[in-house]
Amino acid sequence: MSTDKAKKKRDLILDKAKELFIQRGYAATSMDELVRYIGVSKGSIYYHFKSKEELFIQLLIRQNREWISAWVKKSGDFPSFEEKVYGIADHMVDDFQNPLIKVGEEFYISSPENKPLLDQMLEIIREPRKLYRDIFAEGVKEGLLPEEELDEIAIVFASMLDGLSTTYYERSSDELRVLYRRAVKYFLHGVLRNHQDH
Repeated sequence: MSTDKAKKKRDLILDKAKELFIQRGYAATSMDELVRYIGVSKGSIYYHFKSKEELFIQLLIRQNREWISAWVKKSGDFPSFEEKVYGIADHMVDDFQNPLIKVGEEFYISSPENKPLLDQMLEIIREPRKLYRDIFAEGVKEGLLPEEELDEIAIVFASMLDGLSTTYYERSSDELRVLYRRAVKYFLHGVLRNHQDH
């Protein structure tokens, strides 16, 4: 199979598998159903992916790349460090419209014994943290943040955004956006009135 043809087939499998995983969830989607839904042979799927798990992991990796690439394109619209921090929070809210994230959570919970898969999932989860770190590195350059705390700041920020995702089902998209922007304000400026360092 030519490389171009193979890539098209692989992309088709990923696109159709994503639709089915979103409709049915991870555990409820069998390999046989994937074969029927995608309209290719089982051998064709196995030619590109070793297992259902690997197919799903590749879907998440592709989504991560698309999310990062979309941010890179729009990040130039935010000239200052602080605007970028608000911008990435908005970008996170926009991504909640992607239901594959929820299927990813189900997949993660359903595979506790599979260490190699969990390691791959952790790698996927860590990718956005690198973006946050890059943004906070700009804050360091502007003299706004201590360089020695850069890694911890990025981890705390990532944990805050990840934690906020638990409110996804409780709020509308507009309410989520307000909540995320408020969280960034608290993160950058604190929550105490007349806050002074002790």
